[in-house]
Amino acid sequence: MEKCDIIIPIYNSPEWVKLCVYALYKNTPKEYIGKVILMDDNSDELTRNCIENLKKKHDTIEVYRNEENLGFIKNVNKGMDKTTADYILLLNTDCLVSKNTIPKLIEHIKQNRRIGLICPISSNAANLSYDIPENYSYMQVDELFYQNFKGMNFDACTVVGNCLMISRDCMEKTGYLDEIYGMGYGDETDYQFKAHSKGFEAKVAIDTYVYHKSEVSFGTSPEKQKRLEHNRKIFFDRWGDEYNKKMEQYVKNDPIVYIKEHLKIKEKPSPEVLFFLPDIHQNAGGVHIVVDIVNYLNINGCFANILTERIHEYKEIMIFTPTYMKNLKTISPKCIVGTIYPTIFFCEAIAKHYDIPAVNFMQGYEPCFDNGEIYSWAELACKNSQNILAISEFLKEKCKDNFNKEATVIPNSINTDLLYNAEKKRTDKIRITMVFRDTFAKGDFLLNEILKKLTLKDYPIEINVIYRRKIMFPINNNEKVKINFYEGPLDRKQMSQVLFKTDILIDASLMEGFGLTPLEAMAAGAVPIVSESFGIHEYAVDGENSFIIKEVNNVEKYIEKVEYLLENKAILEEMSHHAQEKATQFDIDEQIHQYIDYFRNVKKQKITLTKIEEEESKKWIVSEKRLFEGKEVNTQCLSKKRKIYYAILKLFPKSLKTKTKHFLQKLVQD
Repeated sequence: MEKCDIIIPIYNSPEWVKLCVYALYKNTPKEYIGKVILMDDNSDELTRNCIENLKKKHDTIEVYRNEENLGFIKNVNKGMDKTTADYILLLNTDCLVSKNTIPKLIEHIKQNRRIGLICPISSNAANLSYDIPENYSYMQVDELFYQNFKGMNFDACTVVGNCLMISRDCMEKTGYLDEIYGMGYGDETDYQFKAHSKGFEAKVAIDTYVYHKSEVSFGTSPEKQKRLEHNRKIFFDRWGDEYNKKMEQYVKNDPIVYIKEHLKIKEKPSPEVLFFLPDIHQNAGGVHIVVDIVNYLNINGCFANILTERIHEYKEIMIFTPTYMKNLKTISPKCIVGTIYPTIFFCEAIAKHYDIPAVNFMQGYEPCFDNGEIYSWAELACKNSQNILAISEFLKEKCKDNFNKEATVIPNSINTDLLYNAEKKRTDKIRITMVFRDTFAKGDFLLNEILKKLTLKDYPIEINVIYRRKIMFPINNNEKVKINFYEGPLDRKQMSQVLFKTDILIDASLMEGFGLTPLEAMAAGAVPIVSESFGIHEYAVDGENSFIIKEVNNVEKYIEKVEYLLENKAILEEMSHHAQEKATQFDIDEQIHQYIDYFRNVKKQKITLTKIEEEESKKWIVSEKRLFEGKEVNTQCLSKKRKIYYAILKLFPKSLKTKTKHFLQKLVQD
């Protein structure tokens, strides 16, 4: 079997490094993988840590680290020097391969041994870009391309280096990338024309599609523009005439034009799983969980998407293009998933229309949301659910005990490769982190009181305070206590950076269906001191990997445990070890398979209601016909209409209130 060595040049961006390596191993048969060479160009601590975690998972990974930043070209050349396989793939960290990307590219070369370089089409690759259409993931686009254009390739005017395969024969005769191009840009095209001069062809495989974000490592800046202009001059001085001839031929036989003219889609997009998430925004943990699940489902070949009304300042990775509510009838999902109680009634209407199962993905004990003001509404959402998928045993018990509804449990998961910190660095000052989440139920008032009392103590400590809006924090008159304020919402990387420098996390939340932040802190080697709030027992073991405060509103109990750990550093270290050990059991790499099995086997279920529940449900039921015709929906809520508005508006950021109200007005009327 001919193998391929994969070179991944890395500079920071650990979240992309993780997903790049994950997609590579998931979508490449192991017999095709030679060595996966991770070339770390003097990245930051988070990235180095992620790389080490990945190395422990995969025995074919080799890691090489530069003591200083060499730049893309020198880093890649060092990687090329480590290769021994018949084929070499240059793969950017922000590029995710699809199913059998490597075998397909190898097959093209085997069919024509004159091919020295070949690249796929991608979502962001200059003149070889094809945007991911609405309703699709990049994996679905790849499948469409393969169905329509199997075995087809075009001459490349310029190959793209984000995912570029080079044959061993070509590399040995052409050499390495020319370091005259400095930090990068134009180097792969120069290499292509040098390979041409040695008798090799460069091709674009149009039966293969990959995801490429672009600019993750290099960024965008005036310096980048100067570099582009400088490298462009070098290239055209060398290859200008040949390039212009190639471009004339390319324009006549443009692969992207060919794809757009000949791509045939026989039926509507059919996601196996469609989550209904009205708003995709940064400052909600539940949103991140749903997006993560959809990303990982897609990489694993279980096509999933999100039905939404808008995306608002979302900073994390999305490898799919969501379906917008107005275009609901352009798809044909196989399963619809509600993500919070107001969405359940919409999902049931969608399920009825398509004759598919519906799932209530329950991430919190919703009857207690908004101080319990919407209890009956959330209760009815639970009762009107065909299936309930809960993130904790606590939620399962609540559904059964209070509403006589059965639920399946798949515990929340975390990306341990980004968070697990095997070499936790302690300082003389113990570092304590608190997260203020802008709501009474999350215990902000308790955290402020704890913060004040800590400033009155004689311990030399450092406190990280993460908050979402203006808060009047206590006055700190203690020079021994340093307080670092972080205005959120923080993105994943920023949050990881804080947790890496955390020894103790204090979470005084009064209401958690699972409690994700303490688990993430545990993975990073911190010991949580948490209130006994709902689903915390899913992973927290009092006195072993955490401290659980039963008297949740007694501030002194939190302070007592903080002092105990401050005075017993050996116990802090031991509990930190147990915390990390427990956290690894919730790795999303392993748990995603539970979601795949669940969604592929979920069935339609009959909903049974009492007469009273039927009458109450009529206030919230969405008309299937009006929903799919895009008309206003008569929910028969009458005087409840205003209550619906105010209840839902509380779920979204203030900046979205006007837009959200407009959205609701299209769906609900007296």
